[in-house]
Amino acid sequence: MGSHHLKTLYHHLGIPYLLTEWKSLLSTKHLAADTSAGITVAFIAIPLSLAIALASGVPPGIGLITAIIAGIVCAVFGGTPLAVSGPAAAMSVLIADIVEKFGISTLAIVCLIAGLMQFISGVLGLGKLARYVPLPVIAGFTAGIGVIILIGQLPRAFGLMPPAESHVFDVFMHIKEYFHEINGACLLLVVVTIVIIRGLPRLFPKVPSILAAVITATAIVYFFNLTDVPLIGAIPHNLPTPQLPSVTATPLTEILLSAFTIYLLASLETLLSSSAVDKLVNKKKHNSNQELIGQGLGNMAVSLFGGIPVTGVIARSATNIKAGAKTRRASIIHSLLILLTVFAIAPVIGLIPVAALAGVLFSVAFSMINYKEFYELWVTSRTEALIYTVTFLTIIFVDLIAGVQAGITAACLIVLFKATQTRVFISTNSKDDVIRLSLTGNLTFLSIGKITAVEKPLELVKTHQPVVLDLSSVTNMDTSGATAIVDLFKQCQEKNISFFIKGLSRQFEPLFRACGGNMLIDNCHLVSEHELRQKEAAIAPRSAYGRLVHGVYHFYNENTHRDKRLFEYLRHRQDPHTFFITCADSRIVPSLITSADPGELFIIRNVGNFIPPYEPDTLSSEAAALEFALTHLDITDIVICGHANCGAIHACINHNNPSLSPKLHAWIAKIRMQLNLNTTLSIDDIAKINVLNQIKNIKQYPLVQQKLAMQALNIHGWFFDITQNLVYEWDHDEQLFKSLITNVLTT
Repeated sequence: MGSHHLKTLYHHLGIPYLLTEWKSLLSTKHLAADTSAGITVAFIAIPLSLAIALASGVPPGIGLITAIIAGIVCAVFGGTPLAVSGPAAAMSVLIADIVEKFGISTLAIVCLIAGLMQFISGVLGLGKLARYVPLPVIAGFTAGIGVIILIGQLPRAFGLMPPAESHVFDVFMHIKEYFHEINGACLLLVVVTIVIIRGLPRLFPKVPSILAAVITATAIVYFFNLTDVPLIGAIPHNLPTPQLPSVTATPLTEILLSAFTIYLLASLETLLSSSAVDKLVNKKKHNSNQELIGQGLGNMAVSLFGGIPVTGVIARSATNIKAGAKTRRASIIHSLLILLTVFAIAPVIGLIPVAALAGVLFSVAFSMINYKEFYELWVTSRTEALIYTVTFLTIIFVDLIAGVQAGITAACLIVLFKATQTRVFISTNSKDDVIRLSLTGNLTFLSIGKITAVEKPLELVKTHQPVVLDLSSVTNMDTSGATAIVDLFKQCQEKNISFFIKGLSRQFEPLFRACGGNMLIDNCHLVSEHELRQKEAAIAPRSAYGRLVHGVYHFYNENTHRDKRLFEYLRHRQDPHTFFITCADSRIVPSLITSADPGELFIIRNVGNFIPPYEPDTLSSEAAALEFALTHLDITDIVICGHANCGAIHACINHNNPSLSPKLHAWIAKIRMQLNLNTTLSIDDIAKINVLNQIKNIKQYPLVQQKLAMQALNIHGWFFDITQNLVYEWDHDEQLFKSLITNVLTT
């Protein structure tokens, strides 16, 4: 969908977008598939909804009512057509906490407000914000809730009444106090339920194992007359009349905080479920904003019927898809079937033992505690495993919100730590008397220790010995970082050490001046190390070889921190895609201009980027390189790149220059022969004409003609403007050089 369409969609609550799909619901197409899927999901949703209601601290019947309303409303208005919404295990702990503190009546208000927040978020297009929650936090959150559910259901598994307080320590203390009253029959039913849920899919994968387990446990209680086993009791045999939640004495701030928490977690759970559905369906992606609108309407509707907050549920949605659902109708059918069940066999449902539902929740909790997920994080990224652990433990031993906050805080701190890391490379044995230092990364208050580490090797520097600090690889800097460099400069001045900085980005100069570094910027800033000769000839090294050696060390040092796969690949072969022909001018660096990796460009350079016209019996290095490139390498493109202020073109114009040697004069004469110099064109315009001449020359070669005829080769004429950092390309249709930098998207 285009951006204009999306704006219309949200403004009209998605109605224009949904109308087409609503019409398909009235068709008989896919009716059989949707009905089959709806029945399958209902068989799973009935026992799960009962169990989740139990874990949420509300009567089990409310779970069924919630599943009925959410399954219809969210399906009709949601942005994930094959998703199924309803009570979710991940929300049960938070819901139970609200019920425990404020009561069921307050929960209805919280559900209504949370739904309104989701609805508004969808209308405002905020669905994408859920992507900013780190995945380890989500994984730790899910696993932590699984542990809380498991521990919270232990009293019911033992046939005991749950404690008044639901914290894990309260549960253990409660079990310890009433350990002598443990009901062995309840424990047996839990085991039977778990065994069937876990084992049946291996034997009969199409049979709904949760339903089979609950039916089996109920039959055991009924036929063996286990009267001491608690049952879930009577459930409503019809839907209650919808009404607005009643006002309670709960403080408004508590209500809003609880609603915001429900809103965040329900939205996150829903959008994660929708992403999982996308992977299973592998068709058009879900619309996150429309999904929030649907979920918001669903939660508001559920609150009117006294239900509990809902989300999109991964397990039920996945089952829906695997069962063959084709449209939104499958979820609606699943809700109608649950409604029919409530009307028809409510008394039978009341015979389900609580222990069986505890067994269902145990099975759900085991699935949520995915230890393999933590192991994979531990193997691949210890820092992400740490985020997971912080979230997981805080959720269990403190509470849900604190856990999410702790996880996100840990993630932010780790990102901040990594982002502010600074690497220092010091070269003192680079074949001359210059001490060279390079800083890479961010130079902020968090990396001042690196500057302190630089001070120690400078203690051994001799008087007037030059020190060059390369800052060209510093990507970010704050006042603390700039001050540390200025202080280092002043210390060197006191010791009569000649201190220079090199490659400082222009954007950081105001920082240095604000920190008292005017002298450093004005007198001791090098654009290139070659400027040492101009700054202070007495200390400038006779040879620049030391600079090269330092560069080699720095290259090696930097690449030890990077993936070596590219260089391992290049060790065995070269596989360039472009034959790049350019001038020998030192200001032109093809890999820098094109941001190309090693191995991408096959480069030939000479004075004036000249390609000799084709002569069968004449040998030239350019012809040899061209033949090798087109016969032994998979070259698809040739780029001939001239540049501004070209010395070769200057020489063509000033052809009587006595400083030219005979050989150089002969080479320049070849270029001049193809140029019309009897014009008022500028040097740069003549350089562009020279590029076009070289394109004509290279097209004379039979091998090039053959490749062009096969449409296996493209030839491009470029002109690099050094001042503007712009590359211009020859447009054959418009007969002019046009900038390549057009419609560039930057974020």
